[in-house]
Amino acid sequence: MIISKKNPYNQSNYSPFFSIVTPVYNGEKYLEQTIKSVIGQTLTDFEYIIVDNLSNDNSRKIIERYSSKVDKIIFEKDEGMYDALNKGFSNCKGKYLYWINSDDYLFNKDVLMNLKNYLIKNPQIEWLNGKTSFKYEKYNFSLSFFPYVYPANFIKRGFAHLCGWGFIQQESTMFSKKIFIKSEGFDKNKKMAGDYFLWKKLSEKNDLIPVNLPIGVHRKWDGQMTDLNHYYKEINKQKCIFSFLKIIRFFYSLVFFFINKIFSK
Repeated sequence: MIISKKNPYNQSNYSPFFSIVTPVYNGEKYLEQTIKSVIGQTLTDFEYIIVDNLSNDNSRKIIERYSSKVDKIIFEKDEGMYDALNKGFSNCKGKYLYWINSDDYLFNKDVLMNLKNYLIKNPQIEWLNGKTSFKYEKYNFSLSFFPYVYPANFIKRGFAHLCGWGFIQQESTMFSKKIFIKSEGFDKNKKMAGDYFLWKKLSEKNDLIPVNLPIGVHRKWDGQMTDLNHYYKEINKQKCIFSFLKIIRFFYSLVFFFINKIFSK
């Protein structure tokens, strides 16, 4: 079942600047905050698509409550999050694509406005990552700092994981529709690490550009370690307790950030 809201972006001759997709399955706990963080943006030049995998909690009720503010809602069975994202992105008309999961949220109401202004000034950018931002649910504590730098060779060689150079924070990553189509999208057979394999494909021809702007906030909560075990199994890597490369990444990115700040004055 697909529900479309009548708005300019459903017209075949008009495309929004951004397309945002939220995949949902039983996400009632944080879903409302996710939706409100998107529809509350000061920029209106975007479309929002929600793909729900026939949730059996209150997710559908929450989605329907905001249906007048969402451009397209898809209620149908899928084969997992990355299948849902492929469906969502196949319906997108925007120049730049982004997804926000149902337990995460946009940093503030000006995220899209600031990103659009930046991308208009830097139209050559096809793929970017913003500031690293976390919400530690257990302690009700939030943290945001400069974006990490990920050399393309590190991503291509499979080092963009916790025991290597560190994860690329998906919630703060955006890419153009053009390079997503060229990459042929997500492998829908992946259940946990579809982003890891997408990043590898995007890095074949595009650098990931660090941008000193906040985008999304990743919520950390109890139970994610189980997901991490599945993640490592899927990427065929061994888990570790500590990665020295992540320390190097921190200082490498810090130096990069300050050098850029000096030369941009």
